[in-house]
Amino acid sequence: MIISREVRGLSRRTAIGHMFDWGLIFLRDLALAVWLGGLIVIDLIEAPIRFRVPEINRNQSVAIGRRVFAALNRLEAVAGAIMLTASALLMRSAATVGTGERLAFGLVGAMWLIALAQLVWLRPRMSRLAKGLDLVNRRPDDARYARVGRLHRLYVAFDFVKMAAGIAVVALWARAGA
Repeated sequence: MIISREVRGLSRRTAIGHMFDWGLIFLRDLALAVWLGGLIVIDLIEAPIRFRVPEINRNQSVAIGRRVFAALNRLEAVAGAIMLTASALLMRSAATVGTGERLAFGLVGAMWLIALAQLVWLRPRMSRLAKGLDLVNRRPDDARYARVGRLHRLYVAFDFVKMAAGIAVVALWARAGA
């Protein structure tokens, strides 16, 4: 078994505790990297490009987007649960918990709640409203277009809030050195 310099010389129980904490930090940070990376790539690269592809129309682009964002929402729910659980366990085992760690935990919680709201309320509501709408040949008299547009703007705003919070969490965790 490979043991780091920090763990050598410690009791077996303490060494196992350090390795467990390291595993939690790795899992927590990996979950954030996957979540934040996926969010940034899909929102800022994939979605805009999808609407510029001449071989597919707007209805097809939206249908693809629904599936992509549904998958992302499920990933966010799992990643948020992993991050919150790992962070709670790390804070519980720490001798002291600083303001930065508490703030990061609160931001992760806020990100997770927003992601859950998108998963169970906002995205399904947008999908129900948009069902049957022709986004290529819009009918100006159909009020559903405006309602879907408002919900879509809210969804995008939530995504940017999650991005900003995720970047802040990266900075807080880096500053804490954990």
